[in-house]
Amino acid sequence: MSFLVTLARFVSTTSRLTGRLVAVLCTVVVYVMLGLLLTQVLMRYFLGAPPSWTEELAIILFAWLVLLYATVGVRENFHVRIETIPHRFTRLRRLSDRIAAAFIFGFGLVSLVAGLNYVDRTSGQKSAALQLPIEALYYSVPVCGALLILHASALLLESAMSGNSDTSVTPA
Repeated sequence: MSFLVTLARFVSTTSRLTGRLVAVLCTVVVYVMLGLLLTQVLMRYFLGAPPSWTEELAIILFAWLVLLYATVGVRENFHVRIETIPHRFTRLRRLSDRIAAAFIFGFGLVSLVAGLNYVDRTSGQKSAALQLPIEALYYSVPVCGALLILHASALLLESAMSGNSDTSVTPA
């Protein structure tokens, strides 16, 4: 077994397992957000004084949720796409998918680098209600970028290996 096949299988498996873990984490985040917002509504109507921290924490969790689940969309191939190439042109479709994965990789790289720079520039600031380090919100961008790089790499390697008939990687 060649090094490239082993690498492709490792990246594909890591991407698949990470995607599943992130999807489960996103489900938990949704329930936590619902609990926070329910707490805020109940305290507003029954006590007349909603806590501000519930809304702030829900907003931070929502930012994480959106960015994390977008990476799952890339992995599971349910992201928004416009299909303009008919199914009968399989080679052209594969090339188009590879180009899209390369763009996703590039976007992930930009998100990772720019996100880390932004986190560095805003370090030391605190959120208004919870007084959390603002990095709790802003780290969502570089984490999303790293996950996009992982998933796009897996897509590119799986696509490259599926082109070889003798050595194939089983995509998840």
